[in-house]
Amino acid sequence: MSDQLSLSLTGDITRLPHTLRPMMPRSAEAPFNSSDHVFEPNWGGRRVLAFIEPGRQGKPNLRLLDENGRDLAPHLPELAYIAELVGEPPAILDGELVVPDKNGRMDQEALVGRLADGQTTGLSPVYLVFDLLWAGGRPLVAQPLVKRRERLAKIVTPSPELVVVPGVVNDGLELHFAVAQQGLAGVMARHMHSPYLPGRRSDLWRWIPTQPGEVPLHLVTEPVAAPTRPVLALIQRLPFDD
Repeated sequence: MSDQLSLSLTGDITRLPHTLRPMMPRSAEAPFNSSDHVFEPNWGGRRVLAFIEPGRQGKPNLRLLDENGRDLAPHLPELAYIAELVGEPPAILDGELVVPDKNGRMDQEALVGRLADGQTTGLSPVYLVFDLLWAGGRPLVAQPLVKRRERLAKIVTPSPELVVVPGVVNDGLELHFAVAQQGLAGVMARHMHSPYLPGRRSDLWRWIPTQPGEVPLHLVTEPVAAPTRPVLALIQRLPFDD
């Protein structure tokens, strides 16, 4: 694998790199608020880069590369069509591959089974995308995150299997509360002006996991005080099926 840091951050590249390693976060000690960060829920699925490239008969081809460079697309044939939902190819998207259960929460066993031997359980995989690294054959990694996300929202046509993960600014504590109550893995905090650093672990992205013992909302028998701001409404826009 070539050194990811040798990749041009500004060059005019008309074809995608063969492979790429994702940018990685550092852990945060506790949830926090910040006007400089975009906070997003995280399901605890498999990190995957989606490569959208020209294919046969004019249809785009999809590769789903995990952190080790393994192409997971052959194990997930029902996701092949999402390549047609991404404008401005060739393109590279960064996101999280999940298999939600009937309540919309991560089914880790089902995901592991699908990726190991392609076994199906009647549950559909979903690609939750949060970043755009290449579009129109050109790198966007030097641009700030806020610009990349704006373009991502413009070129992706959402579907049940392709979801652009929404985020909030400022309200990291409230989002963490809502995520914990829904039984999700945690929250990602990404600095809005962060470039994308392939293969690097950086303080510009922070991972805030939910803690053991935090009870999911669907298991709480007593009423739970909701946040005062509309963070739960954001959670309800995510692929839950309550």
